Amino acid sequence: MKALNRFSTLVIAAGLLTACGGDSSSSSPPVLPPGPVVSETLSFELSVTNLTLAQPLSPPAVFLHSSGYGAFVDGDSASVALEVLAEGGDRTDLVTEVTNSGTLLASYDDANPVGPMSIGPTVTLEIPSDEADDVRLTAVTMLVHTNDAFTGLNAVDVTGMAVGESRVFSTPTWDAGTEANSENAASMPGPDFGGEGFNPTRDEAIDRVRFHQGVVTSASLESGDPNSALGDQHRFDNPTGRIRITRVQ
Repeated sequence: MKALNRFSTLVIAAGLLTACGGDSSSSSPPVLPPGPVVSETLSFELSVTNLTLAQPLSPPAVFLHSSGYGAFVDGDSASVALEVLAEGGDRTDLVTEVTNSGTLLASYDDANPVGPMSIGPTVTLEIPSDEADDVRLTAVTMLVHTNDAFTGLNAVDVTGMAVGESRVFSTPTWDAGTEANSENAASMPGPDFGGEGFNPTRDEAIDRVRFHQGVVTSASLESGDPNSALGDQHRFDNPTGRIRITRVQ
């Protein structure tokens, strides 16, 4: 009788252990397959095309940034940073300006100009994935056989681009309004003339950014300027640039 009682006690104890999870193998969590890898960065490729016949483009100032910054406003006076680029092709101050604004996400440093009728190198820009909900593209470059003409994009919204998506922008020519368009060789810094670049003195009667009316040149006896150092090959029409951006990651 005692043996039977002892057997019953063992059976009851084993049942209690099972009910309380005493069997470690039955309580192990299931092994789940790994989830998708989430990239910590977004990657974009960008290139600048020069559509002119004889107007080299200065090394472009190209950057991705959040809203709240603009390189210029149509109808307003140009900042000194924009003036430096539009008159002399130096983008350093413009990059510093957007950096100081606290909106910069990514930029690239390429010191090479973009020759006439050519495509500049394709560059890669990467931004943090947590900044992907507010992305703007600015790209500005000087037409160096002018006094203060530039082309490019100003804070264009590229938020929400899908992987593999490309966007192409044709860019008009702007007059910075900071220097009279004399077309004098001594006032143009391009390789054909080697004249003056940036000059802090503003001698333009209309001190505001606006669409450029083009160059006069000395080619026409009726409408040309006999004092212009530019030839017919230096003329340009809109657009003068093309910018392609592709999201690759």
